[in-house]
Amino acid sequence: MGRQPRFSARIVPACVAMPEPIRSANRISLSTAPAVQALGKKYYDLSGTLELMDRLRAASVVDGFEFQILEEWDAAHPPREQAEYRLSAWNDSPKYPLEQIVALLREGTYPVLSLHAYRDIGIYLCSDQEADIHRGKALLHQSLSLAQEIGAQVCVFHLWDTWKTNLNPIWLYDVLLATASCYPSVKAAVENVPTQLPGSTPFQLVRQFPWITLDLQWAAMYDELAQFESLKDRIVNVHLRGRLADGRWVLQDAPFDFYGALDIIRNQWGYTGPLTMEPSGLRQGDWHNLVAAMLSLRR
Repeated sequence: MGRQPRFSARIVPACVAMPEPIRSANRISLSTAPAVQALGKKYYDLSGTLELMDRLRAASVVDGFEFQILEEWDAAHPPREQAEYRLSAWNDSPKYPLEQIVALLREGTYPVLSLHAYRDIGIYLCSDQEADIHRGKALLHQSLSLAQEIGAQVCVFHLWDTWKTNLNPIWLYDVLLATASCYPSVKAAVENVPTQLPGSTPFQLVRQFPWITLDLQWAAMYDELAQFESLKDRIVNVHLRGRLADGRWVLQDAPFDFYGALDIIRNQWGYTGPLTMEPSGLRQGDWHNLVAAMLSLRR
């Protein structure tokens, strides 16, 4: 089970800023689940995730983290997104109640800038089954409550089923805003994930929401990066996507260059919020390359 929390005393959550080796207007963040694979750990290895966060903090590489809350840790409900691939991971993974996860993050005083909510929320909310919809609403509350407990100012949501062709965006808007109103210290930021809704694109769906997480991979897929400039005042988190290449990041199969897009967002748009790296394809032995690539985001 790895590191266990101590419950002998109440630990107050804290957002502890790490020293910056190079000045940057944006806080540099790293998504935990894909990044832990640079240590040769599985993406659902919670102890490995805490080790990764400790090492990056000691190296003064990032200002904080996007912590992903995973269905693999839920004893009762196996993942629905990528179910075939993730079922074996769910069977293999230790299970952790939310209270234990909160205690571990508080104990380590990790600076969690954003929480990535359960990825299955959109699948549940867009289901035809009342029990699924009820669970989706419950997971909205759980995710926002967890973000509030650990001091994360942003909670990222995949709010719709990316394969569903008959979802109701207005209903999703109403449900999210009603739930988010219970957690005023957290911005519920909807990510521009793909959609199969006829006549709609991710940009068209997210533009109705007060807060947005802009993901570069999905913006590249739909060639919508330029359109998001009109929403720049509502973007509170940017997912930078890419693979390692000699201490740099490369975004493949995109109509724009990784660092070119970063320059547009940071310098042309004037975006000053968190830049959250969500790497792809990391493996054991990539640690030093990862550190160099993360430092490249500050230049």
